[in-house]
Amino acid sequence: MSDWFPEPARREIERHAGFSLVDVFDELPSTSDHALANLAAYSQRLPALVVARKQTKGRGRGTRSWFAGDGALTFTAMLGEKDTPIATHHWPRCSLIAGVAMCQTLEALTQQDTFQLKWPNDVFLNGRKVCGILVEKRDAAEPVLCIGIGVNVNNSLEDAPADVQQKAIALTDVTGEQHFLPEILLGFLTRFQALCTQNVDALTDLLPYFQSHCLLTGRTIETRQAQQTIAGECRGIDAAGALLVDTPTGQRQIVSGEIIRW
Repeated sequence: MSDWFPEPARREIERHAGFSLVDVFDELPSTSDHALANLAAYSQRLPALVVARKQTKGRGRGTRSWFAGDGALTFTAMLGEKDTPIATHHWPRCSLIAGVAMCQTLEALTQQDTFQLKWPNDVFLNGRKVCGILVEKRDAAEPVLCIGIGVNVNNSLEDAPADVQQKAIALTDVTGEQHFLPEILLGFLTRFQALCTQNVDALTDLLPYFQSHCLLTGRTIETRQAQQTIAGECRGIDAAGALLVDTPTGQRQIVSGEIIRW
């Protein structure tokens, strides 16, 4: 086990977060790609976790990539039907739950009050992206929920190109500290599990927090669903997790798609 992720930390995550397997790597092209490539094996030991300190070919939504340098926290959690109280047909709401869980985890760790959520689940700090989340449902012996997350933690972006610094930030750039990555991981996993239990039927309990942290509320945004483009003023989300957009023809509920301007 690596120094950055000592064996006692792995055992603590298995015990307190209830994971059957925590697979730790110093570097991977992508934790999600590794998880999916070995899904048949991992599905025999759910819930399972793949963790890496650095990934070189991380995946975002669509064709986007997520590069995470040395000192980042990147991981993919694999959950079966028995590992979350959220029914399989409601698994898409786990995307928003994951975003809130990570936002709350980072707030508690850093005591910063400038974290925000960009629908559905990107986490921003001081107006710049600090965490990306990709939730996918795959089928092995049973349906598997794969939650891939990359957090800029100790991988400072102070020396990154100006265009990168304008868009992204790391925790250490704000706190001036080096953070213990397993602590963040365990904090997220336990908060995610608690939020799933609290929001089994709807996102009602989660709604006030998301609304108060919504990066897009009050902004003019443009979304794209398939070939359809919708533009208007964002009004937050509803209890189903849909993005609310006031358009010239009335309020629209956006349940999926990409935000292309904001």
